[in-house]
Amino acid sequence: MEKKYIFAIIWLAMAAVLPLGAQTLNVKTGQVTYAHAAVNTGEMLFANGSTLTIEGKTYAISDITGIALSEESVADNTVKVTYNGSTADVLVAGNIAQYLTVTANGGAVSIVQSDALQQAVSYTLTGSSSNGSFMTNGAYKIAVSLNNLSLTSASGPAIDIQNGKAISLNVVGTNTISDAAGGTHTAAFYINGHPTMTGSGSMTISGLTKHALSVDEHFILTSGTINVAQAVGDGIHVDERFEMNGGTVNVTASGDGLDVGFRGVNKGTKDSYAKNGFMELNGGTLTVSTSGTATEALKADSTIIIAGATVTASTSGNGTYDSTSNDTSGSSAVKAGGAFQMTKGTLTATSTGSGGKGINATDDVAISGGKVYVTTTGPLYKYDDLDSKPQGIKSDANIVISGGDVYVCAGKDDAKATAFKPGTNGVFLINGGNVMGVGQKKTTVGSASTQASKQYTSVKVTSGQTLTYDDLSYTVPSGYSCTSAFVVVSKQPVTEFSGAKPMNQ
Repeated sequence: MEKKYIFAIIWLAMAAVLPLGAQTLNVKTGQVTYAHAAVNTGEMLFANGSTLTIEGKTYAISDITGIALSEESVADNTVKVTYNGSTADVLVAGNIAQYLTVTANGGAVSIVQSDALQQAVSYTLTGSSSNGSFMTNGAYKIAVSLNNLSLTSASGPAIDIQNGKAISLNVVGTNTISDAAGGTHTAAFYINGHPTMTGSGSMTISGLTKHALSVDEHFILTSGTINVAQAVGDGIHVDERFEMNGGTVNVTASGDGLDVGFRGVNKGTKDSYAKNGFMELNGGTLTVSTSGTATEALKADSTIIIAGATVTASTSGNGTYDSTSNDTSGSSAVKAGGAFQMTKGTLTATSTGSGGKGINATDDVAISGGKVYVTTTGPLYKYDDLDSKPQGIKSDANIVISGGDVYVCAGKDDAKATAFKPGTNGVFLINGGNVMGVGQKKTTVGSASTQASKQYTSVKVTSGQTLTYDDLSYTVPSGYSCTSAFVVVSKQPVTEFSGAKPMNQ
């Protein structure tokens, strides 16, 4: 009996047993199962005894390894990939089967969407594989859910999303993602598109070739946890804009920790992308540590804004000499290629390597609220007649503090470091807030400041010591000391409430 008649007889027999509304016709081809809802199958057409067409999806009969009916329904527009050791099973909803080209070879899964599919597809990745990967491409936005996934690629990225559109990324449970060392790919988890991450779960990523997580456009983090266990390159690399409104990020990297680049080629005009090169930290908890030479924990090609997040940024790498630019540079806990702005939240910035900086900005540093703690403990980095000083807060333009609590300890003995270092043509102004800055070199406070400050000289400062001046107290962080320091102090006056007198009764 021909194979096409066998399929028809099996289908008719099983259809008589199960309730029609609950039936799903599963067509299996190798590692891929296409789940067609019985109510949608309509007439199933055979052609020349070699093909079978269901819901617009044409199967070569020679590729079909099984057909079965199931009472379990599969939601439209969904794909589920379940990894199991060296293999992966793919379940595709029948209504989109005709639009997807699915390739599953062992643990490697590739899904390409036809441009004719103008609907969002939801992918769920689950299970475990030490030799697996996932790639998808298409011309429409998608949703990707990582549900207790453990995925390690033997070559190339573990997850490679190439859609170039809006990506909804949801993390459920505990997920681990890693690539292999020695490849040519960009990241263990690569996204060409603009993802928004949600969920209450976590993903731990290891980038053994270059970056751990790389996003080609903007990246918005709403909730969930990202842990970068290690990265040869950047922990998280974003090519346009990073916005953090909640969630938790922990990064350990040899390169830069969180690096936001500029998208496009016309950097001087900022192209046409809104907030190109911006890092906005509006909420959540961000902890970043880098160990590479002259690296940055937080780096943005344009403006860095902290407006509510709790941020801890630290670097331990030493300074270096760049023969291309004929200049020296040190690591920076926070490095803004534009301005640095802080309105609320908490920032703890620490740099322990030679020539390291706490906050380092090309344009103005403006702090109007929040709590800022900056410590640099490294020595001067020197190369011939060039050097890099371990400054506390440095700007190539102006530094203006108008609110908040700002405490800085900069450099150790013979480091030539200043707590607050504006540019050559810039000024340091204190217009509000509580400020204490400690450094080997004196900080010059601009005469245009609207809040009074005092300078204390030849102060011996030791690790763990509590400094108290003008009713301001600050405990010096571990590892910092200076035998003869300058201390600048400015305390915000207490404004007493003067309301209207109560009315006579």
